[in-house]
Amino acid sequence: MLSTLPAELLLLITSHLDSHTDILRLASCCRAFYPLLLPKVFTSLDLIEHHYGRLSHLAHTLAFNPTLAQEVRTLRVSHEWLRPSVMRYEQEVILPVLKSILGPDDSLSTWDQELQTQGSHDAWTVLLLALLPNLEDLVVQVHEYSNYTLEWMARIAEKEGSGLSKLRHLTVVCSDTDGGLSSSHFLPILRLPSLRSFCGDMIFDGEKDVEDQAFNTASYGSDNARYSNVTHIHLKSSCSRRGFASFIGAAKSLESFIFEHADIPPFLEDEGMYAANYYPPLQRHRETLQTLTLTDAYTNNYSNYGTYGYEYIGSFAGFSALKQLRLQICHIVDWDRGWSGRNETVRNRFSDLLPLSLESIILDALEAQHIPELVEAVKDLLSGGRCPNLTYLEVKGDWMHVMQSTEESNTKPRPIPALLDHFANFNVELGLLCSAAGVEFRLRDLHIEDIIKQNRLEGF
Repeated sequence: MLSTLPAELLLLITSHLDSHTDILRLASCCRAFYPLLLPKVFTSLDLIEHHYGRLSHLAHTLAFNPTLAQEVRTLRVSHEWLRPSVMRYEQEVILPVLKSILGPDDSLSTWDQELQTQGSHDAWTVLLLALLPNLEDLVVQVHEYSNYTLEWMARIAEKEGSGLSKLRHLTVVCSDTDGGLSSSHFLPILRLPSLRSFCGDMIFDGEKDVEDQAFNTASYGSDNARYSNVTHIHLKSSCSRRGFASFIGAAKSLESFIFEHADIPPFLEDEGMYAANYYPPLQRHRETLQTLTLTDAYTNNYSNYGTYGYEYIGSFAGFSALKQLRLQICHIVDWDRGWSGRNETVRNRFSDLLPLSLESIILDALEAQHIPELVEAVKDLLSGGRCPNLTYLEVKGDWMHVMQSTEESNTKPRPIPALLDHFANFNVELGLLCSAAGVEFRLRDLHIEDIIKQNRLEGF
């Protein structure tokens, strides 16, 4: 019987259960199990997909049981609105917690009314976060500007030891807001001393005006720079004319910067990525940066269109720690397109642009006109031994395949089209070059991958 097993074995068995419900049911089997297994239910809480007990109920449970609150390491929470019928509010339990989180300018009566009558996840999130002394990983899904949660997090970031003292990973998803959120909401939060990684979805930097267009990243003031212990920044579906200089400059020692550009309000009329603006602030971290991605979000998946802005970023030869690099081809190669834009030549070689430390390079947005120069660039790189640690090269794009007829495209399963001759030859030539140098090479056609994905979804 399970009840006769040593506690160590029972905990080991429980570690293989992914469902909180299953763990809770097992904990409820007998009195011996309950105190041993119940804390495991609270280690990771997901209130976005599973809504365990609703936020207000969970806050009461943890306020009653501080030992359970100490077990929470991961929390995922959404700022949607609660219906009054599912809201719980016991003033004698909540008021002591509420008083502990209020700042000098906060109104106790305003917060009290907010929690009781509106039932906002935003206000309840602050209450819950104040109860979790050992929280390490936080995901916040914002449905509208979180005037309580983000302001509270910014405030405690200024007061070391006043809360979230062990938070290491923060993810903020702003896809359900009206055009995302400005980076200014998150810059103060980067001061949290324990924070090491920040991931933001739909973050924009600056306002849409002439002054921002003329923003000079090279002259960005250093008064507020290098104040954060964050080493990893990942910005998805975000945009900036400034090259997120304030984000990059905030880090004392940045090890990873991943940016996937997307046109979001208030920049919907912009088509450019302003890739060159990221280079000056990144230069500050050339001795520590190990992973760098600067690309457009559409290069992750098949799309019917693509905009390629020929904008040279700069040489990464001086980035002595860089191991993984992902860029669009039109940004890493210094193209000289001439007056017609048809006969491209390059002014720099890969051996001039890439560091000795590089292990992996991914090049996005391949077009047919890139092929001749890209082949020569790879030849130069591999023959010169400029990157002795290089083990992986990936090139990807759309529209490299033979066009299919309507009859072919409607077939179930849809047949996989062949590569066009010039892309097929490019694939063979680079494959041979890389194989001879001991480098793995992969050419990816995102349209073909999309066909394979759709075939699988349809059961083929």
